[in-house]
Amino acid sequence: MKKQVLAAALCAGCAGAALAQSNVGIYGVLDLSLVNVSGATPGSAGFDGNDTKVQSGTLQGSRIGFRGTEDLGGGLSAIFTIESGILADTGASDQGGLLFGRQAFVGLRSSTLGAITIGRQYGPEYLAWKLMEPMDDGFAGAGSNFFATNGKRVNNSIKYTTPTINGLTADVLYGAGEVPGKSTASRDIGGSVTWVRGPVVIRAGYNRLDNAAASDKAVNYVAGGSYDFRVVKAIAIYGNNKGTGSIDNRDFLLGASVPVGASTFLASYIRKDDKSGANKDAHQVAVTWTHDLSKRTIAYVSAARVSNRNGASYHTYNATLPAATQAGAVAGTREVNIGLRHAF
Repeated sequence: MKKQVLAAALCAGCAGAALAQSNVGIYGVLDLSLVNVSGATPGSAGFDGNDTKVQSGTLQGSRIGFRGTEDLGGGLSAIFTIESGILADTGASDQGGLLFGRQAFVGLRSSTLGAITIGRQYGPEYLAWKLMEPMDDGFAGAGSNFFATNGKRVNNSIKYTTPTINGLTADVLYGAGEVPGKSTASRDIGGSVTWVRGPVVIRAGYNRLDNAAASDKAVNYVAGGSYDFRVVKAIAIYGNNKGTGSIDNRDFLLGASVPVGASTFLASYIRKDDKSGANKDAHQVAVTWTHDLSKRTIAYVSAARVSNRNGASYHTYNATLPAATQAGAVAGTREVNIGLRHAF
């Protein structure tokens, strides 16, 4: 009997040690706002000139996710993330109804060699841009209203991220198109470099997406950075977009982030320079105020205005609605958001 008790105690101790080496967490975001859009083409993207609606994911996409690590020893860990997007205003799934449409990947991470992950994950060029963009690709003035984001999330992808050495980090990604008989069709290739030194952050990214017929490609470059003066962070970004067909344009962004106590004031100006010959230029001005009610809860107010020229059809609501519904050239749109984001 004593031997059985001792054996049970030893087994319990072993199980506890195994569990201590693993860590699995549940996290999420609920973000809802009142959105007023004016100047939209009647019927375009569900708006009819001047409408007010409840919208999910204005600051950050509403979601629930699971992430974990397992210590494999010798500085090596197994890692995973699965994350489901939620349209919190209706309870429906985001990302076209995919169960884990935001992220779904598994990989290995070494303290000395970096990390390699495989699955559905963010592209390096998109992340390089998003981490610079003053509005964090959210609010009425989201940078993706103008900047091309072809490699935002990449299916069937494998990504390698280097360890950080002297402030320098890089990553590369290959996304298999998986079109039978055409190895380059729908293929996605991306990479980015980040350098951080004191108040200076510099980032650059590249993405190439081949079309489904392997007959054309969209290529995007982005480069920029920020300097933190403490009282204000100054931001500048340049984007070069050569899409399929005759698409050829440039984006220029100037922005600022000003912390004031528990509040932060954000501002950005984006200019779209069309090089395709039609001169369909546009520009956007945006301002945002956020206030930290706690470490996990943020209230915000945001406003933006887009102005189009020569038949351009850019909108303030491009970042939050499907591209297929964003039809119709308009002189411009205006948008105001008032909302609340809670993270858990």
